[in-house]
This record gives sequence, C-alpha cells and structure tokens, in this order.
Amino acid sequence: MNMIRQNFGILRRVATTTFALCSAAVSAVLFCSPAASAADAASLEAAFANVRTITDDICTVTDVSLRRKSDPKGQDPLEMWRAEAKENVTVTGAFARVDFTLVPETGSDIKCRAVLPLPEQWDGRLWGQGNSGRAGSLPDLDAYVAMDTASVTTDLGTTAAGPNYRDKSIPWPKGVLRDFHWRATHLMTVYGKRIVTAFYGRPCSRTYFNGGSTGGRQGMSEVLRFPEDYNGIISVLPANNAAVNELAIWHLWRQTHDPNGKPLISKEDLVAVADLAIAFKAKTDPKPYAGHILADGRFSEKEIDDFLAFAAKKRPSLAEDDRLMRLKSLYMPLVHNGKCYFTGFAPGTNNGVNFHWGSLGSFQHFLSGRGFSQARWNEVGFEQIDLYLKEFTPEFNACSTDLSAFVKRGGKIIMTTGWEDQTVPPGPIIDYYERVCEANGGLGEVSKFMRLFCIPGCAHGGGKGRVMTGSPSGRQLKELLVSWCEKDTAPQKIYVKWRDRNVNMPVAPYPGLYYLDGGEWKLENRPRSVARLDASCIETKQTGFEK
Repeated sequence: MNMIRQNFGILRRVATTTFALCSAAVSAVLFCSPAASAADAASLEAAFANVRTITDDICTVTDVSLRRKSDPKGQDPLEMWRAEAKENVTVTGAFARVDFTLVPETGSDIKCRAVLPLPEQWDGRLWGQGNSGRAGSLPDLDAYVAMDTASVTTDLGTTAAGPNYRDKSIPWPKGVLRDFHWRATHLMTVYGKRIVTAFYGRPCSRTYFNGGSTGGRQGMSEVLRFPEDYNGIISVLPANNAAVNELAIWHLWRQTHDPNGKPLISKEDLVAVADLAIAFKAKTDPKPYAGHILADGRFSEKEIDDFLAFAAKKRPSLAEDDRLMRLKSLYMPLVHNGKCYFTGFAPGTNNGVNFHWGSLGSFQHFLSGRGFSQARWNEVGFEQIDLYLKEFTPEFNACSTDLSAFVKRGGKIIMTTGWEDQTVPPGPIIDYYERVCEANGGLGEVSKFMRLFCIPGCAHGGGKGRVMTGSPSGRQLKELLVSWCEKDTAPQKIYVKWRDRNVNMPVAPYPGLYYLDGGEWKLENRPRSVARLDASCIETKQTGFEK
C-alpha cells in the first residue's frame, strides 16, 4: 500500500510539473496512452485547466467540476481530494461537468452545459441535446452519463429577454430571437467540440444530435444551416415548420371561439370528437388499432363528412348551429386565396389541449408587437399572417429540401411524427418529407439518408397519447442512428410500448404500416397523399448566417 501511495504521489508531482510546462501535452499523454486504465485526480486537474483555456471573447467557462454518477448533485470528488491533499487518488464512478456561457452579441446570454465521461470510459462520441418549448433552462443529460458518451446542451438564451421571457405578450429582442432560432445551437456545438478536445486531448470521432419539438427544429436547423456540425440527427415530433404550427393554433382558436373569445365548441366536445373518430374507423382499421387508435390519421374529405355525421348522431349537440362546419374546417386544409396555410389536424387528436390563446408562441409575440392583444384577436386576418410569415419563416423554419451538404458528408436523419400530435401536427411534417423526396430523387434515394416514422397513438408533450407521448423511450433511437451512421445499417422499424396494453408495437418507415394478422405482424404500404403547403409557409434561409 505504501508503494502504491508513493507511485500516486510521484504521478501527481510529475503531472503537476509537466502541466506547468505544457498542459496540453500532459492531457494527451495521460488520456490517450493505451497504458492508462483509470483517471487520476492530478490528470483530471490538468484536463480541467485545459478546458478553462477555451474562454474567449464569446465563450466564458464558468464552472468545471467532477460529479459522481450515483449523485450528480453531490460533492465534487476532486474537492474531497483537494481537501485531503495527501495523495493522488484514482477517480471512478464519476463524470466531468462543464458549464459555459456564450455572448455572441450584446444582450445575448446563452447558458450551456457539457457532460464528459472519464477518459477511459468515453466512447469517442459527442451528442448535442435539444431543448423544448421556449427553453430557458438546461435539459437533463443523465441519460448520456449512463451511456458513457459526451454530451452538450443549451438553454437557447431565451432568459436574456428578461424575467418575463415566458410571457408571450412581450416580444423578444432580435438578438434573442437569433439565438433561439439558430445561433445558440450552432455555437453550443462549436464550443462543445472544443471542450471535448481540450478535456480528452483528442477530438470526438462522431457527433450526433437528439431533440424533440423545439429540439427537433434545432436538429434540422443544424442540418440545413451548419451541415458540418453533426454526422446524424434524431428529430422527434419536430417543430421545423414552426410558423405553420403557430397558424394551426390560431386556426383552432378562431374556429372554436366567437369574436368575443367565448367558446363555441367546448374542450369536452373536442375530446369526444377525437374518440368518435376512432370509433368511426373501428370497422375498417386493421388490428391491433381498430377501436383503440387510428392506424393512419389522414382522412379524405368524404371520410371527414361521414365521421362528423357519425359523431353528431352519438353527440347531438355537435349538430347545433354551425359546429359541424367549424369542426370540419379543423380537419381540412386551411386555404385562403388559393394558398394552403395549414394541412389540417389529424382526426383522433385531442385538440382540447391547446384550447386557449396562450398556446400561441411566436405569432403572439408578433401580434403583440403590433398592438394585437387577445381582446383584438378577431381583427387578425390573413394580412397579418402573411406579414408574420414574411418576417419569421426565413430564420425560424428549418424546411428547406436542400440537404445536399449534409448528405455529402454521409449524414443521416431519423424523424418521427405522431398521428395524435396536437401541437406539431403530422400533416406539415409529412408534407416536408414528401417535398424532400421530390427534390432528392424519390423515396428510394431519400430513404438512404432520411427516414420518417409515423407513430399511431402518439401525442405531443402536454397531451396524453393513447399509445405514448413524445419520443420512444430509452436508447433505441440513439442506437439505431449510430448503427446507421457507423455501420450503414438503416433502421427498418422502431418499437413503441403501448400505454396500458401489453403490446410492443413496431412502427415502419413512412409510408409503411405494421398490422396484426393472425397474431403475426405484417407490413403494408399506405397511400402517400397529403395536402401541400404554400411556398410562403416553408421558406427557409440557409446561407448568410454569422457564425
């Protein structure tokens, strides 16, 4: 034991002395040598010092610490070592955490966090993790700690708008919008890579991004605007057509309220109609969906008419006044002067979740900046919508079909949508995927680098899907993406656990559908019909961004 302590003491003195001469060299020797089997406190101190040198005129490293895997919020193990200051110790069961702040322009305040496994445990990869909603806090990275992979995330800088940044009636400054729309994610990635290199003494071998909703838009923005940032993207229920999602909520409000904001159709009615859409399809949908969920959320106009007539028989109050006409408008494309602004909600979706003005985000910002409060909502028409699209879509959207730079680097994309998604409806996502296919050689060619999975019974966060809410849990999508990028094994299916039922349901790439026949899952291809959005709704700027 004394000999071991002496060796640790020698290692500490050598590491400390060498670091004083060349900290980068020490990091490379201690962390890259095949003989190194475990991290020691002194070498980690040297690596931390390397990380602190990342600070520049944009980035400030605010905290570098070591955390225990068993208690990420517990005491820094290195602090214990420093307090004892008796001998060097081998560090296990821990990970490094780096907090840093980015200020690309005056008024910006982008908080970021990187989590790094110990050198001997690191798998060589870096994952970017997306945020959600209006962000403002740092997502949990514990899942990546468990995977022994490096990860980085950001709050997207939205708190720089002030203490009331969540108040949608207060417009955000232009700089905060730039950070939220595209800049924070890119800079987080740039500096995350630098931190990885400083800590490990070598760059990451692969970079991946995982995000849903706002995070899904972050991922697609990276693909289109900064294709060199990542090798692969998971984009779950992505708000990449964020402007259209806003218009969908506005459309829902105006069809369910009178000019004074009084509900014409109740939340209870909307829930009942969603359930009745499933009952309507019970005789024609295949097993195991029939009577429980919709196998496919796309209805023809005739099917919408028939389903609403069926619903009115079951719930006669729906036939009063012009309620059926208003309900039909929710499921049909929103068209004005020949322009399609929204593809329509999928029947079976619980639209009662977003049954309030507060569900609007950037569109409410836009309207508030022009004096339109909720009290004046009935004055909002397509003139304001066109102005909103012109101002917001180029940098807010991530809908370009030009993925060539990303694909040329071998990039892959796994995307999902949910047939019960009330916040990011599936129609615009399918429209985008179809456009990508048309612009890139057809479905066969696109499936070599991008696959869309339409999940029956899947709702957005804030709602409750009949099968699931949000993304398939666990490591599944991450492992599928890594296998596709590194082994060229394309994902043939994903599995989702059906809530409250003992069913592990396979989901095929679009346009496929798995169904049960005699206890066996079989695959069929569904029609590829979807309403097409007007070009003004999907405009996406890809070049000319400051880095």
